Amino acid sequence: TLQNGLQIFLTENHEKPVFYAEVVIKAGSSSDPKESTGIAHYLEHMLFKGTDRYGTIDFKKEKVHLDKITELYEKHFNSKKLEDRAKIMAEISQESKLASQYAIPNEFDRMYQQMGGTGVNAHTSNEETVYKVVAPSNCLKKWCLIESERFRNPVFRLFQTEIEAVYEEKNGSLDSKESALYETFLAAVYKNHPYGQQTTLGSVEHLKSPSIKRMYDFYKTYYVPNNMAIVISGDINPEEDIKTIARYFSSWKAKKMPLKKQWLEKDFKGEEAVSVNFPGEEQLMLSFRIPTEGHEDEYALKFMDMILDNSQAGLINVNLNQTLKVKRAGSYPMFFNDYANQTFYGMSKKGQSLEEVKDLILQQIEKVKKGEFEEWLLPAILADFEKSQQSGYESNNGRVSTLRELF
Repeated sequence: TLQNGLQIFLTENHEKPVFYAEVVIKAGSSSDPKESTGIAHYLEHMLFKGTDRYGTIDFKKEKVHLDKITELYEKHFNSKKLEDRAKIMAEISQESKLASQYAIPNEFDRMYQQMGGTGVNAHTSNEETVYKVVAPSNCLKKWCLIESERFRNPVFRLFQTEIEAVYEEKNGSLDSKESALYETFLAAVYKNHPYGQQTTLGSVEHLKSPSIKRMYDFYKTYYVPNNMAIVISGDINPEEDIKTIARYFSSWKAKKMPLKKQWLEKDFKGEEAVSVNFPGEEQLMLSFRIPTEGHEDEYALKFMDMILDNSQAGLINVNLNQTLKVKRAGSYPMFFNDYANQTFYGMSKKGQSLEEVKDLILQQIEKVKKGEFEEWLLPAILADFEKSQQSGYESNNGRVSTLRELF
């Protein structure tokens, strides 16, 4: 841990002359402001647009227009009349056109391509935003240069055009039966917490009224070294490379983090049901609330899940899927930092109701409660778990993923 609070995880794997690196921010869509959902994800997109040094041919001239765009978006955010909003958007389009003549699109991507980097990407989820790349092992210093610059003074240029990419993702989710079911399901499980009340992509209403100012506020609040980690696995020399990383990232200033918000989820009132209408096959999702990760029952719950569904020999696999009693069914735990739930899903076959599918799944849960499963199943699950864990540790991505989850 550097003096500014930045945590660094390094692990050696000399199988190939490359390293896989992630920069992890402990903030995602759960930290989105209520009035600006989707901002963490949209910010992830904007952090590929460069800084005052990269991504521009003349920042001084470009900034005049960027400042005007920020001001206009704030005006648009606070405006209620449709005709006023349309007029403001026309001004934004004009200023964006003027600003774009100074922009160099995709400069970060090109810098990585020139050094042989691959898989340049990022993702946002409920509780994290992650920036990732695979690079040649002799390019760690260049990686430090690019990533420390990315977060030094980001400039949210090409803001208007990037919203189209975000809209495309949102429209794809609106057309997806799985997304519609999943979002309705989470909203019923988490009636107060952002886990269920805010989607990572944000609401259509909020995407139509983005605020650059609020995005900068989010960045300044959560993108601070004492809320971030660097995780690297590959053909590296930790003793030497930690010095290089410290040289580039120590200048970041730590900031006091806001107090973590608390959301109370009350117990379910018996069985609660909600439905969503969408074209396609009928499907069921079923949930029980369970303790969060780190609880003493965590591994018992994970074992219970694998007794029910381990893809091959679980009770749901053998008794329901392989015997064709349902079209498909399964289970998985969903662990978040504040709450967790054990999830089951099922698809009915022709002429079968979802109520019947639900009853069949509940029957398998009862079998676990009564210990009605073969004795060989537990040691087999343990062996499979250990094999899977070991296999994960053999890849750079697996090691980094494990360390990120620990962070």
